[in-house]
Amino acid sequence: MKKLIDYLLVVVMLFALQSCSNDDEPKHVDPEHLSGEWYLTNIRGWEYVDDAHNKKSEFNETFNFNGKGIPVGDNAIDAHKIYISIAGPGYMNITDYYWSVYNKEWKFSQSGEVKLKDNELIDGTLKVTITKLSDTNMTTYQKDEDGETYITYTKLLY
Repeated sequence: MKKLIDYLLVVVMLFALQSCSNDDEPKHVDPEHLSGEWYLTNIRGWEYVDDAHNKKSEFNETFNFNGKGIPVGDNAIDAHKIYISIAGPGYMNITDYYWSVYNKEWKFSQSGEVKLKDNELIDGTLKVTITKLSDTNMTTYQKDEDGETYITYTKLLY
């Protein structure tokens, strides 16, 4: 009888672990919660090095900002921020800015409207999944034929 109870406990524990794997991923994102100014704080993943897809290159880059939203550190030249706003029912407008090291200011890069469906931002065939979202942090995931990328953004509290 003890073996039967032990076996059932193992099965229940395995089931519990499997069922918790994606509990943190939001199934639906409130557009109001997504709106605001987000700073790129980490980008990690991998991409293929050549067209033949024979070799992968991994990357993991962290970006730091001071209390005023100014990038600091060696990789400040690659810093980005995005501004997300509601464009209409089911649509968000995303504007990208890059840091100009020479002018010491944010410069407009590009802007576009994307569809928000549940926890995905969709632009044509490009889909970006929001895997985590809190008041101050957001992580997105994208997989395509060139690789996989996780990007973490932070809302800075001035």
